[in-house]
Parts: sequence; structure tokens; C-alpha cells
Amino acid sequence: MKGYNKVMLIGRLAADPELRQTTTGRSVASFALAVHRQSVKEPNNADFHQVVAWSKLADFCSRILKKGMTVFITGKLVKHSYEGKNGKQFATEVILQDVNILTWKGRESVVEDPADDDIEEVEVSGDELSATILA
Repeated sequence: MKGYNKVMLIGRLAADPELRQTTTGRSVASFALAVHRQSVKEPNNADFHQVVAWSKLADFCSRILKKGMTVFITGKLVKHSYEGKNGKQFATEVILQDVNILTWKGRESVVEDPADDDIEEVEVSGDELSATILA
């Protein structure tokens, strides 16, 4: 039986994406996504998920996404280990596949008319990026 690994999250960026380059020159961006956890006992609680984007998607995220923006992302979960200060550490990350911007930085509501931002359409999926910008 084959498995299925798909994550869908809506949350706010906890910080601006951090862009780096691998030794081979490939772009990689990472950021924390705060996802509100609805709970009667703890109404202001959030889970923080580490999100990683590669190549053109990484470049897009570092250029466009800003702290506080609300986004809907899809991706896959990946768990890995590394040697930390206290020995072997484990981390779970979301490898970004798609991103939809729900609120632009400084906006209080969902962008209903993208023409207000001079952006007609932005489509990002994996290594593919296309955008239509109004003049």
C-alpha cells in the first residue's frame, strides 16, 4: 500500500523568510508559520511549524512574503535528525509545494481584488513560478 503525505495549513508568518544558497547554488528559504489552535482553555495558543521552500519558490517567498502575512500553504512533512548541542536532535518540517497569500502585509482582511495591489495573478507551484503584473 502506498502512503500519502500532504499538509495544508493556514497561518501567519512569524518572521520574514530567510533565504540561503546551498553549496551548489540552489536557493532555499525557511520561515516559521504560526497556526492558531482553537481551544477553550487556551484561546490565544498557536502551533509553530517550520516551512522550507526550494529553488524559484524559495526566491518568491523571500521576495514577497513578510512577517504577519496570512497564507494558505500545502506541502509534505519531512522528518530528519542532526547533531545538536545536546546530542542527536530531531526536526519535522513542511516542504512547501504551493502558497496562496490571503492577506498582504499591513492588510486586515483577505485580498478580494488583486488589482488593488497591481498584481493580477501569481501562481507558484514547486519549482514553477508565474506572475501576471498589471502595468
